[in-house]
Amino acid sequence: MLSKYGVLYSKYLEEYKPITYQELIMSGTINDFLELKDKEFNDLRNSIIIELKNKYNKPNTDSFMKLSKYNNFIYSKADELVIWTICPKIIKTYR
Repeated sequence: MLSKYGVLYSKYLEEYKPITYQELIMSGTINDFLELKDKEFNDLRNSIIIELKNKYNKPNTDSFMKLSKYNNFIYSKADELVIWTICPKIIKTYR
């Protein structure tokens, strides 16, 4: 099952690389290819999250709101960077 990155990459291929998309469909390898790309983008997201957490220190507080804002910032920034990696043009449709 694909996560949002696999689905976005599928849309990217369909819209910006239609010949590659059709070749993958005709050869019957589209699902395997998208699952591989999905895993690649999820791994990238996880490494970006680690880097962001190292760059931006966690607030030294027990406040749920401050910790929630911190985590939301980290995860949304990681999502944005991964989507930008997939295709800068597709970020408009994601938002």
